[in-house]
Amino acid sequence: MLQSNIRSFKKSVLKGFFLFVFVILPVFYLGRKSFQLFKAYLEERNLKKEILILTAENEAMRKRIEEYRKGKTMEAKARDDLGMIKKGERIYIIKK
Repeated sequence: MLQSNIRSFKKSVLKGFFLFVFVILPVFYLGRKSFQLFKAYLEERNLKKEILILTAENEAMRKRIEEYRKGKTMEAKARDDLGMIKKGERIYIIKK
């Protein structure tokens, strides 16, 4: 009787070990790898969005730089913000 109980206990322990090694352990491993893959996918998507935004900002800055190099924007800024005038021009102030 004791021998059969020991054998059945050994069999159940052996079955539990094989279940753990061949079923549970791979499921946890694959689940962990799947989660890491999903995180990497989300990070890639966010970085692509950021690249698009930064590319658009970079293009806008290049256009602004080109406008300043041409001098048109700088002249308009000087006239509007600082009230500057060109030599020979007259300024008229209209009071309300």
